[in-house]
Amino acid sequence: MLRFPKLLRHVLLSACLLVTPALLAQQPAEVKKTPATKFIRVQRDGNKEPTAMETAIVRYVPAQGDGKLTVDLIGVVHVGERDYYEKLNKHFEQYDVLLYELVAPQGAKVPKGGKRNSDNPLSLMQGMMQSVLGLESQLEHIDYTKKNFVHADLSPDEMKEAMKERGENVFTVTLGVITDMLKQQNLQERNKDKDKDKNPHQPDLDPLALLVDPDASNKLKKMMAQQMEDMESGVGGLGQTLNTILIADRNKAAMKVFQKELAAGKKKIGIFYGAAHMPDFEKRLRDDFGLKRDSDQWLTAWDMTKKQRGNALEDLLKNLLK
Repeated sequence: MLRFPKLLRHVLLSACLLVTPALLAQQPAEVKKTPATKFIRVQRDGNKEPTAMETAIVRYVPAQGDGKLTVDLIGVVHVGERDYYEKLNKHFEQYDVLLYELVAPQGAKVPKGGKRNSDNPLSLMQGMMQSVLGLESQLEHIDYTKKNFVHADLSPDEMKEAMKERGENVFTVTLGVITDMLKQQNLQERNKDKDKDKNPHQPDLDPLALLVDPDASNKLKKMMAQQMEDMESGVGGLGQTLNTILIADRNKAAMKVFQKELAAGKKKIGIFYGAAHMPDFEKRLRDDFGLKRDSDQWLTAWDMTKKQRGNALEDLLKNLLK
C-alpha cells in the first residue's frame, strides 16, 4: 500500500502549525511537577475515532505582584473552520494589545481579506492544505487591521542574520534537518507497536484510494490531527534544527516586543502564534517574567464529523494538471 512520504507530511504539518499565511530545558527540581500544558488536543468518540481537533487559549498571571496583568497564549493552526476564525476575531477585541506572527519586513501590514502571494512557495503550500482538507485560510479570515494588533516577529533578513550568527548556512541547516528526521524516524520505528495500541483505528492511507473517496478530506484531517497532537507531546517533533530556526529565534523576537508593551503599561496582552510555538512561550513567561498558568479555554479548529462535498483531493490534482 502506498503511503504519504514522511518528508511531505513533515512539511505539511509545519505549514499548519508554524508558517504564517502572509509569507507564504531541563526544569528545576520540584516537590510536585506541574503537568505539561496542552495547546492542541483531539476529541474522540466512543470508538476512539477522532471527531474534532481543538486549540487552546491559555491565560497566565503573575505568580506574585501585579494582579491586574493577564497574558493569553493563543495557539492556532493556520487552516481551519470559518467559524473558528470568526470566534478568534471576536475574542481578540478584549486585549489592550495582541502580538501576532508574520515573517515579513518590519512595518508590513496584512490587508483585510489577506491577499495571498501566489508565487510564494509557502503560500502555495498553505493553499494546498486549505484545498485538500476542505478548510479556510487564517490569512483570509483574521482581521489584522485592528488597532490593537502589533507585529511581533522576525523579518526574512533577521532570520538569516540569526542563522549567520550561529555559523549556519543552507548546507549546515539542510544536514541538520536530515539528521533530525533520521533520529525521529528511528524513534517512530521503536514506538511503532505503542502507536498501534494507542490508535488501533488509524489505518495507513492509500493516496490512490483517496482520489475516489468522497470522505478523503476527513480521513486526511484525522491523520494529521493525530500527528499534530503527537508533535506537541514529543512523540514526533520538528527536531532541534527547525525548532531553533522556526520557533526559538522568532519567539525570542516576540518577547522583546512583549517586554516593550509591558513597559508601556499594557495589562491585558494576547500572543497569537502557531500552536507549536506555545510550549517555548510558556517557558519564557514562567522563567523570565514570573508568570504562572491560570486557566484555559478550547476552540474547535477542525470538525471531522462534517460531510464533505465532492473530493477535495481529486479537485486539487485536476487543477494542478491544468
